[in-house]
Amino acid sequence: PICEKLQPEEVVQLLNEYLGKMTECIFRHSGTLDKYVGDEIVAFFGAPGEEHADDHAIHAILAALDMRDELSILQKKWESEGKQKIQCGIGINTGEMLIGNMGSSDIFDYTVIGDEVNLGARVEQLTRVHKYDIIITESTYNYVKDIVEAKELGIEKVKGKEKGVRIFAVLGRKQNPEKMQ
Repeated sequence: PICEKLQPEEVVQLLNEYLGKMTECIFRHSGTLDKYVGDEIVAFFGAPGEEHADDHAIHAILAALDMRDELSILQKKWESEGKQKIQCGIGINTGEMLIGNMGSSDIFDYTVIGDEVNLGARVEQLTRVHKYDIIITESTYNYVKDIVEAKELGIEKVKGKEKGVRIFAVLGRKQNPEKMQ
């Protein structure tokens, strides 16, 4: 909808500002930027050799919370400038993924692949259904439950999975988290 209302140059300016701030949050928490797909950001945490690779789920959730805060600041700025506001949905899943260079012999990307990556993307799509901006799977919740307030949303059937997946909405940071990094 934003592209319909703005000139291409305005869309690029808005996206660059948004993507820049969101990427800073990812990098601040030792994340790896995989790619941009329009206004979507694909990132992962815990790549081999990364600082904090063992606490990848914690760093992913801290980045997501920072992204929420930064977006709120951007939205107020855009509103004051009379600009269109961008909304954000974040889906986080934790599990085994293959990380490395993938593609053809001529062109390849350093990326992640696997069922757990796909599940993260499916969970992000549920943010529109449930009207929460950060939704995580039970596997992520088990790592971050000491640092975030979360609301269980139930079990969802998602494309590509035979069994339903338990999901949680992240409401915010706990006041006195035990494992905050």
